[in-house]
Amino acid sequence: MNSESRMTIVVPVLNREATLQRTLDSISSQTARPLSVIIVDNGSTDNSRDIASRWMSRHKASDFDITLLDMPEKGVSKARNLGLREAVTPYIMFFDSDDTMSPHHVEDIMTEFAADPTLDIVGRDVRLHKLNGRTRTLPFADSDLLFQHIFYSILSTQRYAVSTSLLRKAGGWNEEVTVWTDYELGLRLILENPKVKRIDRAPAVDVYQQPDSITTDSYSKRDKELMKSFLICNEMLSGNMPLRDLKMLDLKGIILAGNLTRAKSPEGRRLLVEILDFADGPFEKIGRCACYLYTALGGRGAHRIAYFRHSLKKCLKSHRACPQSK
Repeated sequence: MNSESRMTIVVPVLNREATLQRTLDSISSQTARPLSVIIVDNGSTDNSRDIASRWMSRHKASDFDITLLDMPEKGVSKARNLGLREAVTPYIMFFDSDDTMSPHHVEDIMTEFAADPTLDIVGRDVRLHKLNGRTRTLPFADSDLLFQHIFYSILSTQRYAVSTSLLRKAGGWNEEVTVWTDYELGLRLILENPKVKRIDRAPAVDVYQQPDSITTDSYSKRDKELMKSFLICNEMLSGNMPLRDLKMLDLKGIILAGNLTRAKSPEGRRLLVEILDFADGPFEKIGRCACYLYTALGGRGAHRIAYFRHSLKKCLKSHRACPQSK
């Protein structure tokens, strides 16, 4: 691998023959050089591996190193961890095999890392293309990280690049987690107290929603996996965060419970009961039940209640910290 490269892009692939070429071409169009790319085929049964192999033959160069690896054991986290083990650059990003990046994306990120070598994570907003044809911006943030990640998943895979050493210190990808993989990893990265920078420019990554994304239907199909992922996240934070921060994750769990119930999964009520056991008094229980029912009946945006309360508390705290005007 090119020892001068400072960034590795890891692309796990599983049966993406319809989108992989577009993704890889967007990577080869990057203005940043030198650059390293690791493609990990996760046991594809279509033409994905052949597409990756042909692309590698066409584009591999002295300043554009490409490695094609195989991880036959299924699991995107297993594939990503193989790429992480093989990476030798100080920075790394993971990119899904159905998304695209604008030509300046990696260069923008590397400019920030070069300007401040103490940075651990550099990220930016991304643009989501939904199945119904609509688009919306998914935000990144470099302050109030725990709140922003719990409710807005700011450390989802496509939104950031990270110091390779920090990612390894955090433990890499959890291979026991099969959904919310980047959500769980993001929480562990935040526990490492990283220094984060947001690129304040237009999105340079296009994320394309796929039919197998988490929707109402897949809440019922993957209910036990979702429940397991939430409980892993909750257990991880329990010994590392104050109670007020754990309450934010509890609200995330209440919203998940509502979505599971709306999808007619019995796991929803089980999760609700478990979270209610940790409520402080009857009023908090009532509030959690109201949020659960609102979501279960089809209501959307319950997290905005948390955002309003959180912003109000920050405003009041800031006001109290200011000296009284005479």
